[in-house]
Parts: sequence; C-alpha cells; structure tokens
Amino acid sequence: MEKLAYQLWKKESASIEQFKSELLTSIPPRLDSLLSELQINISDQDVEPATALAQSNYPPPPNAIIFIKVKSYFDSNQVEIELLKFAEKIQGFVVSESIILNDEKKSQLGKRAEGFSQIVFLEKPESMSSFDWFHHWTNHHTKIAIETQSNFIYIQNTVVRPLKEDATNFIAIIEECFPEEAMADSEVFYNAKGDEEMLQRNAKIMMDSCNQFIDFNKIEVIPTSRYRII
Repeated sequence: MEKLAYQLWKKESASIEQFKSELLTSIPPRLDSLLSELQINISDQDVEPATALAQSNYPPPPNAIIFIKVKSYFDSNQVEIELLKFAEKIQGFVVSESIILNDEKKSQLGKRAEGFSQIVFLEKPESMSSFDWFHHWTNHHTKIAIETQSNFIYIQNTVVRPLKEDATNFIAIIEECFPEEAMADSEVFYNAKGDEEMLQRNAKIMMDSCNQFIDFNKIEVIPTSRYRII
C-alpha cells in the first residue's frame, strides 16, 4: 500500500466552485476501483477568512491537494489520466504517512470536515543534513506543534520520491486541521483564547522551533476545506 499526494491547478476557464464540484462528484467513481482511501482538499470560498495564513514561494499555489492510497504507485498513471481531465496541471509525490492526531468525529466520510485544513509543503534548508532535519521535526517539533496549537488532526507525510523529474524538492507535506475560528483568530490558533500571555508564549515557542528547520523562502502554506471521500 502506498500513499500519493497530488497538487492540482484548475483550468483557467473553471471557477473554483466548478473545479471543486467536478473533483468531489467525478473523481470518486472514476477512481473507486483503484483506491482504498481518497481525500480531497480544496482552497475554496469556505477558507477565505484564512487568507492571511497562506504563504506561497512558488506562485500560483495549487487550488487543490488530493491524498490517495493505492496498492502500488504503478496505479498512478491511471490516477493522473483522470485528474488531468479536470486540472490544468498536477504534481505528485509518493509519501510515507505518520498520523499524530486524528479526531475522526470532526472529519466524517463524505462531508466537509470541521474548521479548516492547513497543508504545508516544506523543503530542507541547504545548511541542514536530512538526518538533522528529520530529527528536529519528529523528535522535537512534533510535541511543540501539539502543545502550542489547537490542531485536532496532525498528519506528517515524508516525501519518499516525486512522480515527475521537475518536481519541487519538497521533503515533507504536513496537514493540520484547526477550528473554524482559528482562520482569523490567532488566540484560537495558538490554543490561547482569552489569554494574551499564553498566546505570545505559544507563538514564540512554535516559531523558535520552526526557525531551526524551516526555510521560509521555500515553503507553501495552503488553507483548504477537507473532504474524506473513501
């Protein structure tokens, strides 16, 4: 079993809502026989309040991110044929999944998950070795991310390999789900509602850790709506 992560850019002629509708209604039946899991994340109107959280160093950012699980990456050819019927461009990665937090009650099959899903694409700073990067991320930063934020889903995807030679050199893809209020309220985001001192403390702890292993000139942060389909 392998997990694939795809970035999708919509066709210029399609609105984001049309693109969303096509992905949610057309992709599942076309790929049903190949997949054991399907999750579609859309940067749609429902996450517009989170615009200030978005970051893109490789504009334009993708309009959707799709996570799927297949028996083998050999199935990716058929997957990509179907995705390109609706997308102008796609970029895929084979990833290794580590589920840190997962409140499934807030992300039920066939429905939009509560709150919003923040997808982060990361590259390794040139000054760090891969070992040191993963050591900090998994053995130090993971605990901080849980303790200083209001995330109720936190999934770390290590990039095993890209599916195209010219892919951006991402090392990891993170998904974190937050309450709806966290889109525009930093106190909620940092799990410090009504406590300015805790907000400042949690934000500083989080950013101090991020600064040790993240190159902010090579990062993509994309707020999305999350739909688990299969």
